[in-house]
Amino acid sequence: MALTLFSVRRKPNGVMLEIVPFPVCSSPGSLRFTAKASASWFSPLFRDTLPRILRNFLFLNLVFASTQESIHSQDDETYRSRVKPVLQSRCYACHGALKQEAKLRLDTVASMLAGGESGPAIQAGNANTSLVVQRIAAHEESMRMPPEGEPLQPPQIDAIKSWLNEGAQHSVDENPERDPKDHWAFRSPNRPPVPLSDVSSSSTNPIDAFLGEHHREKNLAPTSIAPPQIWLRRVSLDLVGLPPTKQQLDAFVADPSEHAHRHVVEQLLNSPQHGERWGRHWMDIWRYSDWWGLGEEVRNSQKHMWHWRDWIVESLNADTGYDQMLQDMLAADELHPSDLNRLRASGFLARQYFKFNRTSWLDETVEHTSKAMLGLTFNCCKCHDHKYDPISQQDYYRLRAVFEPYQIRTEMVPGIVDFQKDGIPRAYDCNLDQETFVHVRGDDRNPDKSQSMKPSVPDLLRWEPFQIQPVSLPREAYEPAFRKYVAESFRNDIDAKVHSAKQALATSQSQFAQAQLVQTQVSQTQVAESESLEKAPVSADPAALEVAIAEKSLRRLELDLEAVPLRFAADRAKILDEAPEERSRLNRLACQAEHQVTIGKADEALTRAELALLKSSAETKEANAKKLVAAKTAFESAQKENDPLGESYVSMRGAEKAAESNLETDESRRKPFPNTSSGRRTAFAKWLIDRRNPLTARVAINHIWSRHFGRPLVATVFDFGRKGSPPSNQKLLDWLAVELMENQWSMKHIHRLIVTSDAYRRSSSNIGSAANLEIDPDNQTYWRMNSTRMESQMVRDSLLSLAGELDLSIGGPAIPAADEKSRRRSLYFVHSHNEHNKLLSAFDDANVLDCYRRGESIVPQQALALENSKLAMEMVERIAKRLQDASPILSDREFARIAFVSILADEPTQAELTWIEDTMIKMRALAEDPNSTQATHQARLGLVRGIVNHNDFITIR
Repeated sequence: MALTLFSVRRKPNGVMLEIVPFPVCSSPGSLRFTAKASASWFSPLFRDTLPRILRNFLFLNLVFASTQESIHSQDDETYRSRVKPVLQSRCYACHGALKQEAKLRLDTVASMLAGGESGPAIQAGNANTSLVVQRIAAHEESMRMPPEGEPLQPPQIDAIKSWLNEGAQHSVDENPERDPKDHWAFRSPNRPPVPLSDVSSSSTNPIDAFLGEHHREKNLAPTSIAPPQIWLRRVSLDLVGLPPTKQQLDAFVADPSEHAHRHVVEQLLNSPQHGERWGRHWMDIWRYSDWWGLGEEVRNSQKHMWHWRDWIVESLNADTGYDQMLQDMLAADELHPSDLNRLRASGFLARQYFKFNRTSWLDETVEHTSKAMLGLTFNCCKCHDHKYDPISQQDYYRLRAVFEPYQIRTEMVPGIVDFQKDGIPRAYDCNLDQETFVHVRGDDRNPDKSQSMKPSVPDLLRWEPFQIQPVSLPREAYEPAFRKYVAESFRNDIDAKVHSAKQALATSQSQFAQAQLVQTQVSQTQVAESESLEKAPVSADPAALEVAIAEKSLRRLELDLEAVPLRFAADRAKILDEAPEERSRLNRLACQAEHQVTIGKADEALTRAELALLKSSAETKEANAKKLVAAKTAFESAQKENDPLGESYVSMRGAEKAAESNLETDESRRKPFPNTSSGRRTAFAKWLIDRRNPLTARVAINHIWSRHFGRPLVATVFDFGRKGSPPSNQKLLDWLAVELMENQWSMKHIHRLIVTSDAYRRSSSNIGSAANLEIDPDNQTYWRMNSTRMESQMVRDSLLSLAGELDLSIGGPAIPAADEKSRRRSLYFVHSHNEHNKLLSAFDDANVLDCYRRGESIVPQQALALENSKLAMEMVERIAKRLQDASPILSDREFARIAFVSILADEPTQAELTWIEDTMIKMRALAEDPNSTQATHQARLGLVRGIVNHNDFITIR
């Protein structure tokens, strides 16, 4: 309660009266109001005497105040509805709480009147002399404001002019923008107290308590709990991406107890398919992509990215903490440099690879790391300070400096020495001395080299100095040939080739013997040009050369097998810095062995050239003769170039570096790997998962919530900044964020909380909820469950599962996108900018470049795909056969009911069953023999096809 004195003053137009409060004692707020009077309301006498009368009275007012509501006069309607929104969207970024260019703020009329370095920004009653109007209406681009983007539209300028000319009317209680650093998302989440539940609620789940509080505040009545089979289908598709079986449905409907619910949830969370289902969700957010380029040239991402995909799936199944997953994706090469399994995680950084422009590569790294893990849009800061959040252009380049040294290499996997066949793509720090400069206006051709940017995080989110500790790497990290399996893999690979060469030699010797036998028979019969000679498989001379090639190939491989341990020994001596004499001796042996291999290769090539010439046609004889001359020259050169003291042997490398650019030389790619790492990404990862970081846990919870409920708590999933949407229930978001962090960042713990809540169990129907629809038509408060559409992978996987055709094997190389025969889960199809599975594309597959939230479309192609695609037709046939084989003596009505329950997890109504019976009779009548088994099969096949094309098949209720 407050004691307030009111005075009255005349407004500039001489007609308006304003009652202004002056609080005498403090209160939570004060009552503000204005009074408007026009000449038609007051006689001249009353208009002149009213101020004097009011001055002679002291108004004492006891006010119960509210800080959130005020009574506005009609005078500021133009300002509030037409002027302020324009200033807010176009001017506050430079002249608001975030920044005050020229010491000017435009977020209140008072600050506009006060002005900046150039004086007042506005003149009430005179738009033409107002500095704001002069600048926004300027024809010269260098003078016009705002300086970036499109100029204000004429109607916007006219509204500002009109408002000024009418006296710049505004509310006296206008508040300036809040300090940007006080934005909700920039404050660390604290666990709010769980609200008291409604007495009518039996739920003890905190989620229900927080949502229930909103429901009571808005006078909403939540919907009833969904039928058990609907919940079972929902939670099965949600947690493992596959529908429940008929047996699971029957068992659960028979026992819908709380114990049964929890048992189902634990089974699903412990299923190997859980990691595949949620792996696809996180792969969307983390921009998973297989490589793409031109032909065989890798331009984007890396080959064998499936290793990262498998790591994601395995980590989710093991309930690896979200914090640990982020650390491994960003810095496994520094934190676990000897652990191949965890090195797979840095596929997140390998995926950002772009061969032709390092700046584009790092731009995407900064942009999508910040969007995916922090929920902030940093990318606009590449060119200028952020327009809405307190993030500067220098902050952007400090963050880029965190990633500046990293490059990509492919690590050998045990048993495979060919990096084209397999290998683990991973990050490592390569160019440790590489500096980072601000690009003037974002142009990488114009770096400001006056100041090198030091790696750090934005000032806004730095609560202590950004500490970086360089990392000394173990030997096997910078000399991967030291990994125990590398030498063995090389030996085994050559051993296998030697075995194959011996088989090839035996085959060629057999063919040579056969050719000699034919020649002997021809000579004995003295038939000069006999038909048998024409039919001989090969003449003696080519057969002899084939034998010689096989012998030389075998010998070359045997020499290579002998050279491998010598090359490894020389490498080790060099790396371990052994005595010069020993290094020299081992180096000489390796060179000699390598030289013999080189001679063997040249000798084999020469014999192959001889054979090619012998088999030449008239058209190819001249070209092959030239190749033979070149092969002889190469052989003679190989014999002469014997330098046993040189460095001519090929070092045994256990990893292969990706090209930094299309201009990098092979010599540069073969440079030794550094024995230290900068430690920058480790520092960044530890800052990211620090309990004080206000964003990381909130962003993760928002993504998890969104995929369970069909809509996020924060609609702008990758922008939690001031331009983004506020959370629909911040208390709930913060409580869950703290719950995640305080439970070892266990995502399964959060899944369990969500899917066992009443909110998750509610019906998605809004029938009979007219009052709720009037208050909250968009279901912002989750008074009912949201029905969602199946994602593309789930559509295909569900068809395969219902047909009993799904291959549940986990992991391994990607399946070609066009492979229609594969029965593996859709997760394993090649997913790149160049290759897309057509069926998945029809149902809004993940965008390779950016997919923080999947789009949803309803187009005719989707219905056609479920009706006519080869896969759908085959699976419908198998589903119908499965249902029929399970109970061959069912009536049409019984078959229809089982089909509905098995495919849609829902009981058909009696009216639906009656209609289906009549329809199937008509369908059977169209057959040549209506009473035949085939007629029944075709009718039931049509029913199954119709159910699969039902909206409820691709909808999760």
